[in-house]
Amino acid sequence: MKARAASDLKEYNRMLVYNLVKAEGGISKADIARRLELSVPTVIKIEEYFTRLGIFMDGGEGEAALGRKPMLLSFHPQAAYAIGAEYDGVHLSVGLVDLAGRVSSIRKAEAPPDLGLLLGSLLESEVEALIATSGLARERIKGLGLGVPAVVHEGEGLIGLAPLVGVERTVDYKPLISKLEARLGMPIKVANDANAAALGEVAARGEDCGGDLIFVVLGRGVGAGLILDGRLRQGSSASAGEIGYMVFDRLARGTSPGPGWLESSMGLSAFWAEVARQGSPDQASVERVASFLALGLANLCIALDVRTVVLGRAGKESFGPALLSSLRENLHRSCPMEICCEFSVAPEPGVAGAAGLAQAAWLQATFAG
Repeated sequence: MKARAASDLKEYNRMLVYNLVKAEGGISKADIARRLELSVPTVIKIEEYFTRLGIFMDGGEGEAALGRKPMLLSFHPQAAYAIGAEYDGVHLSVGLVDLAGRVSSIRKAEAPPDLGLLLGSLLESEVEALIATSGLARERIKGLGLGVPAVVHEGEGLIGLAPLVGVERTVDYKPLISKLEARLGMPIKVANDANAAALGEVAARGEDCGGDLIFVVLGRGVGAGLILDGRLRQGSSASAGEIGYMVFDRLARGTSPGPGWLESSMGLSAFWAEVARQGSPDQASVERVASFLALGLANLCIALDVRTVVLGRAGKESFGPALLSSLRENLHRSCPMEICCEFSVAPEPGVAGAAGLAQAAWLQATFAG
């Protein structure tokens, strides 16, 4: 096995100690050293580093059968925050998220299907209002994570397959993001909205996740975040989970750069128009959306052998229970195995997941610092 460089080892050990203290809530330095097989002096240096940052704090005395009681370290999740933003072409939600993944000071607004407008002014104004009303010192906010309904090639800085929010072809989003970072004074991470929400849901479920789930985001289009064996599956072109482009008509032709066959068949424009006009869609619209959505999900569950489907934002709407009930019935008819179809257990999975991406980038730099 190749030996780690000293700098890499320091970063790795800091990550191990951070994760253990975060998980345990209260633990002594001696127990940290024993469980991670590190020397006590190494643990002390790491503890001092995180204490200076405000991430670790005095947790009081622990229990001991004999002798002196050990002093415990505790995790301080309010030492740093990130902002999570979830945009689906219909709504925009922004919220502050602490290091424990708890969402606070959330704001929600209607948002037009225009990604350029979102990045140009709308997101900035909502973020500034969020910070102002929260009373939180700006230096405690370490970054912003944004989930958008598009294929996001983060390494290349490209966004594509998002005709429903005004992106007809693959575009370079770095210039807009760089300007927004300069105005807000914080780094920004961009991700697919369903992927971000899937990560937020997994974090909320913890070990109850079971390793596999499909997280469905319903907006002007439909997408899914795929968690397989506990990991987010994005694919070589970052388009895994773009179920709106599924086709179940042998005579259908590709509609790129327009909406996909499945989301067009669902009639989501009419669905959301009914919501805007009368507060909730007609039952016939709910049944249409659920039946086509179940068609795509059934094939995905069968092909991947995934037994858990989570319905995201739509579950928070007034029509959510009816949609979930119809989706369950259709999946039961379509699948040979039993599928658990339920609402998200995370209050705001998209916001939490997007913020988590920004926090992960900051933590990686902190472990290396």
